[in-house]
Amino acid sequence: MMIEEFEKRTGFYPTQVQYEAIERAYMDFNGDKDAFCKAYKKNADGIAERIQREVNMATFKAQNAQAAELTRRDVEIERLKKELEREQEWKPYEDTHNVTQEQYTDLAESVPGGAARYMTDAEALDWVCSEFGFDRSMVTILHEIDEYEVNRHHQLRRTGKKIDRRPVYCATDYHYIRFNVGRGTGWMWEAWNGQLRPFYN
Repeated sequence: MMIEEFEKRTGFYPTQVQYEAIERAYMDFNGDKDAFCKAYKKNADGIAERIQREVNMATFKAQNAQAAELTRRDVEIERLKKELEREQEWKPYEDTHNVTQEQYTDLAESVPGGAARYMTDAEALDWVCSEFGFDRSMVTILHEIDEYEVNRHHQLRRTGKKIDRRPVYCATDYHYIRFNVGRGTGWMWEAWNGQLRPFYN
């Protein structure tokens, strides 16, 4: 029996999965297509319900199989990602043009003992504007910088972590301030021991 014949006799328009179950039931049915379709419409002996249960079970199994396949693929993707990470050999990276984190940490470690102190944003603004002549309304004091990594192919990436770079003052020739000038990111600078240095990001 063709699907069009079934639809014409029953007024029911099944999906492909439903019709496959209907066709199997028809092959096992003791009667011709007209008798089968009449029995289906009346749900004689629960035939329509049995077919629908079969369809539901087939759909359930297919969904489970699909979910299992997606899980398997996700596991494989994660395995490949980890393998790629190992192959690329990502390592911490610092631009050598900038003040290093080690240099900053040496200064910041003087804060707990009182030899240095963290500056407020207002103090840092006063310092960079008086020392270097910037327009105060255009300066943004920053407290963090992005952490980077580099791989064996010399490609850079942000790790998503931030590194502490709060403004620190110890003396006129020993201090650090990270700031931008202009709208948005603007020009990036750092003041280091009385020197104005471009910050490379």
